[in-house]
Amino acid sequence: MKICILLSAALVLSGCLDPGKPGNLVPMTVAEDPSLPRIEVAGALFHAEAFGDPAAPLVIVLHGGPGSDYRNLLPLQALAADGYRVVFWDQRGAGLSQRFDRGYYTLDGYLEDLRLVVEHYTVRPEQPLVFIGHSWGAMYLTWFINEYGDYGGRVRGAILSEPGAFNKKQLDDFMSKLVGSFSLTGEQLNDLFWAGQFMSPEDQARADYLRMQIVVGGIPSEHDDPGNPAPSWRSGAVVNAALLKLADDGFDWTTNLGSFTRKVLFLHGDLNTVQTPEHQQGLAASYPVHEIVTMRNVGHQMIWERPGEYLAHARDYFDSIGFAGGTR
Repeated sequence: MKICILLSAALVLSGCLDPGKPGNLVPMTVAEDPSLPRIEVAGALFHAEAFGDPAAPLVIVLHGGPGSDYRNLLPLQALAADGYRVVFWDQRGAGLSQRFDRGYYTLDGYLEDLRLVVEHYTVRPEQPLVFIGHSWGAMYLTWFINEYGDYGGRVRGAILSEPGAFNKKQLDDFMSKLVGSFSLTGEQLNDLFWAGQFMSPEDQARADYLRMQIVVGGIPSEHDDPGNPAPSWRSGAVVNAALLKLADDGFDWTTNLGSFTRKVLFLHGDLNTVQTPEHQQGLAASYPVHEIVTMRNVGHQMIWERPGEYLAHARDYFDSIGFAGGTR
């Protein structure tokens, strides 16, 4: 990682690389590269693709972050072969989706994005769906369920992979433990600060590049497999900062969860030392009907590192709630 930073910095200093030019530091977004798959929703371009029969039951996949992308969740594409329509999308300002200024983001707008994405991929009025959310994505889907319940009977359930928090107090506690897992003298923070001497985040390409220096190695407490790093295209620094700032005003996505009587599944990796079984149990308690399954010898990136086992748990869960695909 340090070699890449040194090379980029050298190119910038020599004048050979314009860090603000699309594609030089980080991959281009759908607003810059017309070859990328995309949808247009609510006046924004989203990097998105879907697999399977458009009329089949929907599986809406929500990536982590805020600001990450769905590349490390693509093993879930295998569910299309079971007769589901599997939808992947980079959220607003995240991954390879279109970028906006920080002041553009609002909580109401971000929640509406998810509803409109669901509607974009809906081809029949009562088309059932299940959400699969990883990390922040599991928080995002909980936010939706707290607001919309089962969405007129369409939301049959959800799989939540290690969410961080569902309200402000939980988030403060979670973030203090998560940030505390970084070493102040460790390579990740040193690389970020070192790169910052040569590139200031004047534009979003620079900001995204700098953010990726700290996330590329994974968070220590999450115990990602260094021999099998989860891939990503690009991280959205501005939307990450914007949503965390908005969360400072307070939020509680548990106020209506008691009325959601569909069963939800929590999947947890036993190597994760922050999102522990006790932490996940505390979050799951907000859902009246839930199950927690621990995957052994894996950390936060369980979907990427152990896709076969994760898919087996997902299929068992689908069977348990009667969510059948077109070929099952």
